[in-house]
Amino acid sequence: SIPASKMGLAVRAAGGYPTQEQVKTMISKADPSGSGKIGLDAFLTQMEWINKVNPLDLNEIGASFKIFDKDDNGCISRVELAHILTSMGDKLTMDEADEFVKEAYADKDGSINYMQFLKQLTET
Repeated sequence: SIPASKMGLAVRAAGGYPTQEQVKTMISKADPSGSGKIGLDAFLTQMEWINKVNPLDLNEIGASFKIFDKDDNGCISRVELAHILTSMGDKLTMDEADEFVKEAYADKDGSINYMQFLKQLTET
């Protein structure tokens, strides 16, 4: 889970561009009890909603990941994904990034197909 206070940062790190008002709406829907925590399923549901409101260009976002794709095979390592999430754009904490990285499917070598990861974040 992520802190509700980081919802906007997490959505932006995943490529969304919500307004502050949209972030407030997303938090109220993802955390109706006001616990201050948002689970992955609730986050993904809200990403689906924001993507309908503000459609993403996954190819454009994927191009940003390509910088880290040293082998030009469409994959990055778990370490690289964590680095991207903690050091670029609206930065997540290492714990928050770890939560996202844990959910990303990695092959036996620990490589993550970043386009599949982006689709996982934006589709349910």
